[in-house]
Amino acid sequence: MEKVLLIDNGRKYFSKEQLIRIIKKASQCQYTAISFALGNNGLRFLLDDMTLTVKGITYASQSVKEALIAGTKQYYDDPNGTYLTETEMTELASVAKAENMEVIPLINTPGHMDAILTGMQQLGIQHPCYQTSIRTLDLDNQEAVAFTKALLEKYVSYFSTIASSFNIGCDEFANDLTDGGWRGLQQSGKYRDFVTYTNQLAQLVKTYGMIPIVFNDGIYYEEKEQFGRFDQDLVIAYWTAGWDNYHVSSAEFLLDQGHQLVNTNDHWYWVIGRKTSEQGHYSFDTAKTAQATISTSTVVSGTELPGKGSMVGIWADEPQAEFVLTDLFELLETCTN
Repeated sequence: MEKVLLIDNGRKYFSKEQLIRIIKKASQCQYTAISFALGNNGLRFLLDDMTLTVKGITYASQSVKEALIAGTKQYYDDPNGTYLTETEMTELASVAKAENMEVIPLINTPGHMDAILTGMQQLGIQHPCYQTSIRTLDLDNQEAVAFTKALLEKYVSYFSTIASSFNIGCDEFANDLTDGGWRGLQQSGKYRDFVTYTNQLAQLVKTYGMIPIVFNDGIYYEEKEQFGRFDQDLVIAYWTAGWDNYHVSSAEFLLDQGHQLVNTNDHWYWVIGRKTSEQGHYSFDTAKTAQATISTSTVVSGTELPGKGSMVGIWADEPQAEFVLTDLFELLETCTN
């Protein structure tokens, strides 16, 4: 995790050929790992065998595939393609290994899971969503939670022979609701369920011999500890120090809880399609300017802290935006130390 490049190929489809070129370029630019955000609103990687047995019900592989494809297309029906196959992912892992790069998969829950939630409903699971959110799991719905865990285990098992780390996400709970989020969970007392859920996923990843990674914003929100302890083995990708009315724990606090941090500073983010700051936050121009500040130490408000590595995020918040490969290469070449 010394220097990670994250590609959001959950929202937007990237072909195997594009990803091979990205891996090779990132390696040339001294990146040590490639993180595929395969499950991020959309779900754009399907295994050959997607059979799931959940609470005594077996869902046939083809039915699961069709449901998840429908969910991904409902999120965004990308004209360039819908998902990567197991054969393609195995080839990508082989290319990464040849380039001395780690593969770090990301499948995000309980938020950012539009396609999975739509797929569940198509398979007959009732009301899997939290309140009126279209992308967040209802942690009170035991059938939906069990399905999500069973699905995730399929991927964790597959990647256990390829990767040493697995990112379970766990960020931005119900970010599509004005009254959603961590504070609402804490006020209702249901934040305890989130702590339990996160720890269960962490244990699942560890059972398969991998390191679990999460994003920071939901971990000990507002530095409150009364809802339970998070698994100390969770490596935290620290991407934000918060904003108005979004009061996340400080990096110092998380270090004090025994967690290792990966510097995932959102000042380095690029949202594909945004060339200048006039086109929106996280533009290419601002990301390019910030590349010189990339550090394996976590830097928050000017303070340097011990970190496990750094991660640069290339996001597809607007998946319909055109992706220009040479723009990404220009960005990577900006910082090669």
